[in-house]
Amino acid sequence: MASTTLLAVLLLVAASAAAPARSCSPRDLQALLSVKQALGNPATLSTWTPASPDCCSWDHLRCNDAGRVNNVFIDGADDVRGQIPSAVGGLTELMSLTLFRLAGLTGPIPACLAALSNLQFLTVSHTNVSGAIPESLARLRGLDSVDLSSNQLTGGIPASFADLPSLRSLDLGHNQLTGSIPAGLVQGQFRSLVLSYNQLTGPIPRDDARDEINTVDLSHNKLTGDPSHLFAAGRPIGKVDLSWNYLDFDLSQLVFPPEMTYLDLSHNLIRGTVPLSLERLSTLQKLDLSYNRLCGPLPKGHGVIKHGCKPYAHNQCRKGTPLAGCQDLEWSE
Repeated sequence: MASTTLLAVLLLVAASAAAPARSCSPRDLQALLSVKQALGNPATLSTWTPASPDCCSWDHLRCNDAGRVNNVFIDGADDVRGQIPSAVGGLTELMSLTLFRLAGLTGPIPACLAALSNLQFLTVSHTNVSGAIPESLARLRGLDSVDLSSNQLTGGIPASFADLPSLRSLDLGHNQLTGSIPAGLVQGQFRSLVLSYNQLTGPIPRDDARDEINTVDLSHNKLTGDPSHLFAAGRPIGKVDLSWNYLDFDLSQLVFPPEMTYLDLSHNLIRGTVPLSLERLSTLQKLDLSYNRLCGPLPKGHGVIKHGCKPYAHNQCRKGTPLAGCQDLEWSE
């Protein structure tokens, strides 16, 4: 997701840079100066000064052809200190806001972000921002990408995120989120959904929609139940990582989508046998079914054995033939 979001932001930056320059809005200038002050007047934002009244020429931002600030990006600054300033809400033409790798950024995600009605790309990642994800973010109906990963966020995932009509990428990974995955979130318009490394519980919501989702990473949580519906026919799903959960279901008859390139179901409670459908996954590059309860025999096809023996290791079969003999099959190939 990070690479897709970065590309979209770079395209926005390029479009802004190509636009004819105009003096920036006095309202935006004042808001930016307030943002700088609230962040401790960092040297990183040294160009943000009244001595240079055209804020469109300042670093870490871009303007549109009307002279309104539409992109703010602060990345890797170790001198930024404080909370996300409420003055950000005054930059009403913002389409993209990126606050990335800012260890000194603390406090909650402010409700004022809901005033940014034009916002499409929101990144607050690798910071020490904490607290709950505000429900008010769902008012931003134009959001295309939300990356709130690698923070200290707690509480649940707002159910209203499932109703955002344009949201394609959602990354809430590496936080301390709890509760269940909202119904409708694993569906529809999403192309990338990353909720890994949290403390989410309960089943993965079932949805029979035929959608465009390509990447699902729900690893390192406490999820339970049967996620077979994720692999329903017609879903162009490419990457699935459900490792390190408590998923308990029979894998034997599961048919995986042929477009899959990455499948990690390791460290669960999965039973049954290794399905023959693995043989048809010609584009599969990563496979891991280890540390489950799978039984043998292991299918003999090259599509199964080409990944080596490691993906099938450490399976504790409870009923049936132990999943063994991988080395012999590999040798016979």
